[in-house]
Amino acid sequence: MAIKRVILHFGMAKAGSSSIQRTLFKNAAALEKNGFKYLSEWEENHLIKFKYLFSQYPVSPANTGHLGRPLPNKKRHIKKAIDAMVQVMDTSTECETLILSGEYSAELWLDSTIDNIKKFISKYFQSKDIEVTIVYFARNPLTWIISFLQQRLFKDGFMNKNGDFFESAMKQYDGIINLHKNFSDSLILLKFEDACLSEDGLVGYFLRAIGFSKDRLKDIDVFRENESRCMEVMEFINYVEAVEPRHPCEHYRSVNPNRFTDDFHCVKNIRGVKFDLPYQSKVEFWERFRKTVCRLRENTGIDYTDYEVPPSSAEGETYSEQTIQEFIKVFPDLSFILQKHFLKFFEKKYMETAQTRFKRLHCKGSVPWAIYNSKNKLLSLWSLRIRNKRNNLKKVIGERMPRTIKTALKRVIYGG
Repeated sequence: MAIKRVILHFGMAKAGSSSIQRTLFKNAAALEKNGFKYLSEWEENHLIKFKYLFSQYPVSPANTGHLGRPLPNKKRHIKKAIDAMVQVMDTSTECETLILSGEYSAELWLDSTIDNIKKFISKYFQSKDIEVTIVYFARNPLTWIISFLQQRLFKDGFMNKNGDFFESAMKQYDGIINLHKNFSDSLILLKFEDACLSEDGLVGYFLRAIGFSKDRLKDIDVFRENESRCMEVMEFINYVEAVEPRHPCEHYRSVNPNRFTDDFHCVKNIRGVKFDLPYQSKVEFWERFRKTVCRLRENTGIDYTDYEVPPSSAEGETYSEQTIQEFIKVFPDLSFILQKHFLKFFEKKYMETAQTRFKRLHCKGSVPWAIYNSKNKLLSLWSLRIRNKRNNLKKVIGERMPRTIKTALKRVIYGG
């Protein structure tokens, strides 16, 4: 057996894990030439497999409608995953390093999870004299929480309004401390911010940390998963979620029939002011983070105590002419319901700036100027939507009405 070393990359979430996983998955051949094998038999992201193996209360994968429920046939899933891994270890003759990667950071603070990881390592790796290295990226709590809130709103359609997400989210920093406490000899703990500033990039920083040759990085085609959204897009999403929530009554398993999973997909690339929280909100968050940051420094050596809260980008000028034109371009790709809310949203924006508009029309690039000059195009979108609605109505009448009354009804409605 050629495998002599196993890399377990546990995260954290929102710290470049998706870019690392996609790059390793897509560059399997280049990695194998250099003695590294990514366990692609476990899909691109190994998070679900880690849950099968380590979690005391595993749940079904996301978007299956079974979140929070016990995993059916757990033993069968675990056996299938283990068999696939062992087969790779037994048949890989060219590679010495096996890589497993999944942003499994939410439950590392539990001693039961750590015990399961220890048993897994002992049974399948240490018993075969295979060296195990755990890699973990730590990220500044403030920038992490901003990214986390953005993802929850964009992907899941809601943020916990009661703020109870905060304590559970902060548990993953307890997980870093717990991981360091139990695996300090085999743990490589990296700062996400250092990786972003590295000349090799985040993925290159990760590969260099696990022993990949710097000279061979040029052979790797790096994929960057940029999940950041602009402030204007997030305001639009927040408006829609307030009037047409994807999950009514804040119940994750209840789905609004007027909405679907990827209905905001077309607006994700709109350019504008970077999403951020108001400065005062960031200051309040940071005060809540202080104890966590101090404990992180004392127990792991990762130091964020000298971080200064920056001004908020949300306080800058938003809704430039370019941003609004990009909104208008994606209008036809929105669902019928979102088109309706899109028009109401910009009508509301237009009315909010009505008084200022007449004072600042000469100021090209201002919010009122952009919205005022887009008014005619927004009215054209209203006309387009009405025309689409009329065509859809004609189609429904043509398909569903009995032929005996169809002609008479058309004459009444359309004057034909």
